[in-house]
Amino acid sequence: MTILNRENDGLPSILLTLAVTVAREKAISRDDLLSICVPFSPSDRDSDKRKDLSSRASGTLIRWTALGLFVEEGGKFRLAIEPKRGESTQSFSDRLPTVCRRLVLDRDQGNPLWPAGGRISEEGTGVTADFCRGLAWCLSQDIYSLPSSYGELESHITEQVKPGRFVFLNDTRWPGLRDWARFLGFATGDDTGFFFDPTEAVRSELTELTKSKESLTAAEFVARLSRRLPVLDKGLYRIEMEEALKPEKWTAPPLGYLSTSLSFALRRLQKQGVLGLATLADAESQLTLTRQGGRAWESFTHVNLLGEFQ
Repeated sequence: MTILNRENDGLPSILLTLAVTVAREKAISRDDLLSICVPFSPSDRDSDKRKDLSSRASGTLIRWTALGLFVEEGGKFRLAIEPKRGESTQSFSDRLPTVCRRLVLDRDQGNPLWPAGGRISEEGTGVTADFCRGLAWCLSQDIYSLPSSYGELESHITEQVKPGRFVFLNDTRWPGLRDWARFLGFATGDDTGFFFDPTEAVRSELTELTKSKESLTAAEFVARLSRRLPVLDKGLYRIEMEEALKPEKWTAPPLGYLSTSLSFALRRLQKQGVLGLATLADAESQLTLTRQGGRAWESFTHVNLLGEFQ
């Protein structure tokens, strides 16, 4: 089972179209939903393009019903998570990645990351294990030097991962990871300038981590964030992935340092006036952001929300 197979399980754009349509219609049959989302004229009823789109839309609907975004009752589909009262279509569309991200990262959907017995197979893994596994690995790397082509990426994975563990089964999963990482707030850019950057995912979780004007210790902030986004530092999926890497081939950040991926996100949010990173003289411990090349960027002991979050 997987969400990264684009042929069978669709694309974020297809999911967005399905979700917005169901939100507007409240409850709709499968045939009516697909006819709206995959329109056709009599002349192209049997075209290969329409068959492909229809198959992807159907697969996307099945997969995201299993994940809990849609519910089928009495032959009709509705959203399991209703739009807010008076919410515009645009507002719902903007909020959808957060809803989907929480479903994808839920431990009941992602675990186990690997099948029992050291088998190299997706059988026996969680529905979203391929995404959680792949994203956790990418975010554990130096995001500034991470290769963009799967061929180069594969050599890094082969070198780092212990026997009986894997990141991707084949190269077809890599494009899917990039698509969903962008949609779910963990990456930016297009195919020519793709970059793993979890800033938007972190931003959207901030109000769940702390109250306005509350100051959290750096360690507590990262701990709370890791529970919301378990592919980041100290998160459940991240820890499992790091334990699957050969220590002589993958170097963990020094004690008290954050990964380049989380560091980049926190630095961006600080520069945007969203987060305050403070250093208090009497604090017991501090964390350090890591920049390109493993160099120290900035240390901090406390975090608080600024700007629109105050």
